[in-house]
Amino acid sequence: MERRTGGLLVPGNFLEKDSCPAGFDDSQCGDKNNLVFQANINFTCVVCGLILHTETDIESDTDSDFQPGEQTGENNEDDGNQDTGDTAPVDALDVQDTPEEKMVRNTQVQFREIIEELNEGEGETDVYTGFFIEKFDEIVSFYMLFTKHGPFHVFEQIPNKKRKILEVAAAYMMIERGDTRFKLLATVTGYPSESNLINKALSFIKTYKGEEYQEGAYLIEIYAPALRLPESFVEPMKETWLTINHPRGVTQHKVVAFMVAYAGFFQQRVTQQVASEMTGVSRTSLSPKIKQYKEILKEYLPQ
Repeated sequence: MERRTGGLLVPGNFLEKDSCPAGFDDSQCGDKNNLVFQANINFTCVVCGLILHTETDIESDTDSDFQPGEQTGENNEDDGNQDTGDTAPVDALDVQDTPEEKMVRNTQVQFREIIEELNEGEGETDVYTGFFIEKFDEIVSFYMLFTKHGPFHVFEQIPNKKRKILEVAAAYMMIERGDTRFKLLATVTGYPSESNLINKALSFIKTYKGEEYQEGAYLIEIYAPALRLPESFVEPMKETWLTINHPRGVTQHKVVAFMVAYAGFFQQRVTQQVASEMTGVSRTSLSPKIKQYKEILKEYLPQ
């Protein structure tokens, strides 16, 4: 059986096809997506927590020096040579891990904990868990881009690694899937607020995209499908956004208000209620901004 970094995440296939005891289909089942955690002699699905297999003769498959370690929620990104106590069970080969490999391994452990927390939470959390399971390696790799081992080095010592993983995961979902709402994700995982999560995610996207990134234009691309606006509107809206003068305020709020006002000029009505539900921007914030953009667009758009 081939091990991944540090011997934590191993291939599954202990179960028959479509036979998950927890009721997940094969696209979500940890056993079918290489999300199986080996701790001592037990092989456990990280999605549902079921012990899939118990090794009866561990000496035939592992080192005799195998020692169980402690899995903790340590948030420190100190991946130097000292014992930080933030790793899951390890074997003697772990001393050969590089600092980067140790950080990857710890990130995998904490990301799996987030997936388990979502599985146990209330609501339709499968919209997140399904994507996180499918894109597990990609999201961990995306996270590493912003550490001292990546090209951006946004953070090193962080007070709460769980929150940082959630912010990076939300950014990845916005880039790859165009997600606009994260209320349930924030609620179930205990993140302070959806709006703060979105703002943090956008900051990572800005760093990742580089100098050509325009937050307003990017949000227009994301919000257009959510607001059910025709694809043909996207480029003209982006051009108009980059040309006109804007009132003061939060960029996200201004973009949504601008899009509602712009759509109205072309008989594409978007109500404030729909705009609020699809983007998370309150109607109280939208109403005055929509009025301002209607006045601005009167001078710019042909009547």
